[in-house]
Amino acid sequence: MAGEAVAILAAVSRTIELFAGLILLVIGVVILLGEWIRSWFSGLGVNPDLWAWWPALLVFLSLFFIGPALFGRQRRGLRAGMVIPGALLAGMGAALTYTSVNQRWEAWSYLWSVFPFSLGLGMYVAGWIADAPAFKWIGSGVAIGGVVAYLAFATAFGGEAFRVVAALGIIGLGFALTVGGLAERLSRKTPLI
Repeated sequence: MAGEAVAILAAVSRTIELFAGLILLVIGVVILLGEWIRSWFSGLGVNPDLWAWWPALLVFLSLFFIGPALFGRQRRGLRAGMVIPGALLAGMGAALTYTSVNQRWEAWSYLWSVFPFSLGLGMYVAGWIADAPAFKWIGSGVAIGGVVAYLAFATAFGGEAFRVVAALGIIGLGFALTVGGLAERLSRKTPLI
């Protein structure tokens, strides 16, 4: 069982490394050729407002990873390795689509936290698929860290409405963690200190 878990973690790690490398290569080429690509599409008569929806392609691409990961018949290790890049593409694609369509690029002062949240969520689901409790624990911790970062930075940079909502979210998260910590201690009948 332990050997299988190590093999699954190694396969997932290689998949993440390969996917991250390919994504960085594609992003670099698109940035390098960005003006040429834009002028080529403009020459074809593509409406410039349509460019605002380009990040939706990332959400669409995420389905090629998430679909087989959740519903495929492949080995559990392979399925677990596919869900992490799928979650990253879906999360970042959704955040980029929101900012691009609404022209709210300043929102990236707190929306960057979608990356650790998506990564953590992907790791948690990968741990669930592969039956790897360590991945579930690490994934949930990273996802919670992303939520806390979002709440903190949205509070600082998101305007008054975000400050109120984020402050209430932080209070709620603190309350839930406190109650959870107390409940565990009380159930074991150990002292609080």
